Parts: sequence; structure tokens; C-alpha cells
Amino acid sequence: MEHIKAILETFVRGGPVMVPLGLLSLVAVTIILERLWVLRRANYLKDSMISTLGQLIAGREFDRALDYCRRKPGPFTDLVAAMIENREAPYDELKEILEDVGRRELVGLQRGLPALATIVAGSPLLGLLGTVLGMINIFKVVAGSAAGITEQLSAGISQALITTATGLIIAIPALFVHSFLEARAVAILADIEAQLLDFLHLVRRPRPARERRNEADDDEPQREEAAS
Repeated sequence: MEHIKAILETFVRGGPVMVPLGLLSLVAVTIILERLWVLRRANYLKDSMISTLGQLIAGREFDRALDYCRRKPGPFTDLVAAMIENREAPYDELKEILEDVGRRELVGLQRGLPALATIVAGSPLLGLLGTVLGMINIFKVVAGSAAGITEQLSAGISQALITTATGLIIAIPALFVHSFLEARAVAILADIEAQLLDFLHLVRRPRPARERRNEADDDEPQREEAAS
């Protein structure tokens, strides 16, 4: 209880700027915890998912693979679906399509991080604002030479120092965690793209000769009918 009481007293001495700083700290903690929970490789690249899709693609069961991807939406399956749907496109066009989808998926992986970056930049500025307000109070006291000047000067200095320290306490850890989460999001997408490349080799490989012969046999009656 004593610790809680001391924290509350410090919060009050910090002045009105402590309210937005407190809200920003809560938002930052919420974003960090949510992203730490979400940005795990196991959430996006499950071994069972990779195995199932690999077997379907290797067996050229593209319709079943597409259905599987649509039933399990996510960055990896969305990219696999885009690859399968455009598998007959020229390589450069397919590469451009996958890069476009990958950029959109990266935005989803980094959801919340722009807000965290704003908190990193804004918290020290709010702390600086509190410092300025504290200095203004100090100058008012000095100019007025009011009674109890020592206590009022102490209050103004406390406000200036507390808000500055609070802004830095919020911004510094959030800065490092933001960089870590951003790097993790990029790393997850890189792992997805590496696995996608393996699937791309399966999709783009030449069809077996037997499959081509069967397709030719199926087309033969159509050609004869067209000729007649």
C-alpha cells in the first residue's frame, strides 16, 4: 500500500500532463503485449499446415489446396492462394503479384506498431510540456514572492522533473520493444516467403508426361469436331 500511495502522490505532483502520459503508457503496454502474443512463428507457419499444403501442391491438387487456404486465412495461406491462382502467369508477373500481397500482409503483421512509434515520439514531448509548465509555475512564484515560496518552488521543480522522467520512462522501453517487434514481423514474413519459394518450385515444375498425354487425348475429340 505504501508503494501505491507513493506512486499516486508522484502522479499528482506531476500535474495535468501526467494524465495523457498515463493513458499513453497503458496504450503502449496493451500494444506490446498483444503484438508479443500475436507475432509468434507458430501462429503463421504451423508444421501441419506446411505438410498438408506441400502434399496437395506436390500432387497438383490445386483446387483442394485453394480450398484449404480459404478455410484457414492468414499471411502464409493468402500468399499460397495467390501463387496457386496465378500459377500460369509469366514469372515476372507472378513475382510482382506475390510481392504486392506480401506488402499487404506485412502491414497486417505490423498492426499497432505505427501507434507505438507515435507514443515513442510523443511521450518525451509531453514530458517536456510538463517541464515547461513546471518552470512557468516556478517563475510565477518567484515573481510574486508569495508566502510559502519554498513549498511552491519545490512543487514546480517536482512537476518539471517528474513529467520529464515519466515521458522518458515510457519512450525508452517502448522504442526498443518497437524495434524488436518490427524486426520480428519482417522475420516472420521472410520465413513465409522462404517456404513459399519451395512451393513455387513445385507449382512451376513441368507437368508429368502422362498428364500431358491425358490432356492431349481429352482435346483430340474437340479438334476432330472442329475440323469436321
